[in-house]
Amino acid sequence: MYAPNASYLRVYEPAGAFADAGYWRAYAAAGRAVDPLEGPRLRREALYERIGWPWRGVPSFPRDAYVIDRGREADPLVCPWNLRYRVAASALEVRRLTPEAVAEALFPPEFLSSAAEVVALDDGVDRHDAPADAHEHVASWSVPLRWFAAVRPEDRELVIQRGVAQLRYRTPITKARTGLVVARNLVRSEFGEGAELAEALAETGDWLDGFHRDSVVELDYGGLATRMDADELRAEDSVDLTWQALDHLGASEPEEAQECYARLVDRWRDRRLAERLN
Repeated sequence: MYAPNASYLRVYEPAGAFADAGYWRAYAAAGRAVDPLEGPRLRREALYERIGWPWRGVPSFPRDAYVIDRGREADPLVCPWNLRYRVAASALEVRRLTPEAVAEALFPPEFLSSAAEVVALDDGVDRHDAPADAHEHVASWSVPLRWFAAVRPEDRELVIQRGVAQLRYRTPITKARTGLVVARNLVRSEFGEGAELAEALAETGDWLDGFHRDSVVELDYGGLATRMDADELRAEDSVDLTWQALDHLGASEPEEAQECYARLVDRWRDRRLAERLN
């Protein structure tokens, strides 16, 4: 199974929160939803199938999503892929960060114009009415430390089976927002308004504010879990360490908080170094 060395922070919104709720309800009822374990491979294949340079416009993609089925009595929760929007937004970001001469060689003007139009319209057919970014953030080789504050230890779901390893946390979005606000305020109180971690926590909280109040947030270790053995997965307690550090800050115990945070940083340092080497 193709499993990129990446982790994911996702938001699943109720189907009724979308402009085209009927499509997503029918999509879920038909059993078309993609398993998160298979999603990265299928998305990769969808992109490869459309590779043909130069693109004159942002290509179209099938409208797929991850879904949490809540039974007949409740709306399914949907995390759309929004591939067209994400391709367009990524191209514009690369263009912004690339020297003009190089960008002109990489991106035909008509493609950039198409990408700008897709982003400006927010790909309205496939996206939520409210102003919000993509429903999924991806981090290569590691888990951003700020994500751990969006969930709690009791939200943990671990699956270890032959050929399958999955570690994820799922929590109501209201709980995730509260956790991020608490973490941000504690960090600001100890290290000041301009603390880098406080700003990162605030940025993630602002992203979550764009989604429906009945949404669910998922922190998925994704392909990282496949690169840990069973004992490592069972012992993986970064979320616990995060909240231990925050509890120490709340109790005015900065040295103990720093010790927990240092353990957390050390744990993920090697994975971040692997990213640089690759």
